[in-house]
Amino acid sequence: MEKIRGFIRNHKAFVMYGLISVFVTVIDVIVCRVLERYIPPVAANTIGVITGFIIQYFLTARHVYKTMSRKSFIIFLLTFFLNLLMADGIVYVFRTFVFGGSDAGMPFLISKGASIVLPFFITYFIRSKVMPKGKD
Repeated sequence: MEKIRGFIRNHKAFVMYGLISVFVTVIDVIVCRVLERYIPPVAANTIGVITGFIIQYFLTARHVYKTMSRKSFIIFLLTFFLNLLMADGIVYVFRTFVFGGSDAGMPFLISKGASIVLPFFITYFIRSKVMPKGKD
């Protein structure tokens, strides 16, 4: 238990970023799955990711980076586009090539899961290096 507390203490920003990301991911997945009933998977994924971006920016700007400057928004937006490109590419590859265009639940969950995990780490580490910190 002490190791867990120590990890949280030493990596507070990463833990908070992760918790916010989990919350945003749940919203993203719900939006995406509902919209897939009406529009193509990549379009639904894009709308889910954009919804998540808006929520995540405000939460992480306040609770992780503690800044809401123009520079922080621009960095967040640019890394969001990178994240979106990666996520949509992963969804496209999985749904088109790996699962042959299947609309079933398992292909959805696997492709959505893969489109969340890799971009999450890449985006977090880029943002942690270039995002301004502190109150603006």
